[in-house]
Amino acid sequence: MYIKTLSTICAVVMLSGCGGGSSSVSSVSEITEDSNLSDTNLSSDTNESLKVSYIEDMKANILNPDRGFYDASYALEENTSYNMFEDLRDEGYTLAYASINLQDYNDTATLPDDILDNISKNLSDANSSGVKLVFRIKYRSSVDSNDTSKDIITQHLAQLKPILQTYSDTISVVQAGVIGAWGEWHSFTGDYADSNSSYLDNRRDILTSWVDILPDKYIQIRTPMHKEQLLGAGGEYGDESTEGEITPDIAYSDDIRAKVGYHNDCVLANKTDMGTYPSDDIEFWKDYVKNDTLYAPIGGETCGIGDDEDANLSDCSNALKEFETMHYSFLNDNYHPDVLDKWKDQGCYDTIKYNLGYRLVANNLELNSDDNGVDISLSITNKGYASAYNSYPVKFILKNINHTYIYDKDEDTRKWYPQKTQVLTQYISYSDIDHEQKYCLYLQIGEGNTSVRFSNQDMWDDELKANKLLCDF
Repeated sequence: MYIKTLSTICAVVMLSGCGGGSSSVSSVSEITEDSNLSDTNLSSDTNESLKVSYIEDMKANILNPDRGFYDASYALEENTSYNMFEDLRDEGYTLAYASINLQDYNDTATLPDDILDNISKNLSDANSSGVKLVFRIKYRSSVDSNDTSKDIITQHLAQLKPILQTYSDTISVVQAGVIGAWGEWHSFTGDYADSNSSYLDNRRDILTSWVDILPDKYIQIRTPMHKEQLLGAGGEYGDESTEGEITPDIAYSDDIRAKVGYHNDCVLANKTDMGTYPSDDIEFWKDYVKNDTLYAPIGGETCGIGDDEDANLSDCSNALKEFETMHYSFLNDNYHPDVLDKWKDQGCYDTIKYNLGYRLVANNLELNSDDNGVDISLSITNKGYASAYNSYPVKFILKNINHTYIYDKDEDTRKWYPQKTQVLTQYISYSDIDHEQKYCLYLQIGEGNTSVRFSNQDMWDDELKANKLLCDF
């Protein structure tokens, strides 16, 4: 068989380096000085190998979906003549916190059409802007107000269901919300107060309603004690148990326990994160969250610098450990300004920005050729704090001006865990392609606005929305 493939690559490597971005290349192919590098004949029993090593971009905030600092706050019920999300990507955000505030409809069973139209329009605008939403519904803006009745909430969610399903791709994650002050599940009243005989069922119904409305989304709840009480062993709020935890056996399944992560809206303010963990059992519940967030998302915001010795908790030395250990995917970039300024002054703000969520780094590409085809092996390390909580399709693409060959991979990117390395393989048969031509080889993760970039230098092809691995192949 007449083969150019890897010998031609080696020629290109020796002359100018690989076309797939900044890299260093080693090859076990032997090329003599008198070889015709543009037209090499290989015998049928010739095996050749090539290895390309890529350079990590250590100082880049990659605008990947479902991760990073987010912008806040956006009110989806507002009537606007403009796209409120239009400039967010240019400002360095792929996430925005957006809520639907229904406090004006506490006693109204049917939401008016204009509010529904506003919500649809704003969700559509977010979608067209390439921004995904950390989403919450809320009815209360203070601890002094009251929760809406279960009956009205149920009717409102039924009205919103078709809209939210239409724009489900725009929603990155849904926060349980709906009840408690600011939708943060505290200071309950009415049908959701501890004094109500059905309060556990009523609170649990909020979670099951979200599973019904957005079955493919993770739900974030305010504290692990709520999760364990409603989805685990039951009992009193704060009773130690791990029945509600996510185990490897149920991770990524339809088991509701596997669908629930956390939003910590007062991270590092004091030892309990302002009640996120009970003061007499902090480590048990932090371990509970740390276990779950290997499989489900955690994000949130800071709420200020603590008093006295608690002030040190938000120092960079502790914050970096916290976000890595607890697998944080996103944080509010607007609040609290005192904490954000501290991180900038102490020099860790950019480190946090780069590493929130997943951070995928291409290590090396290996190709091994014989007379029938080529085996491809690509090594990728997730150097971020968390894995992706939404799964993205993965494809190798072989492309030139005349042909495009796509190789779909059976990969769940949610299982590309932090500080772990994945090896993706693909065999390309010469009989399946026009192997007399040269190609570029790409790895595409996600599609369109969900396309995922490697944290490497000079690898991104913005037109194809894919990572360029090698050209002249």
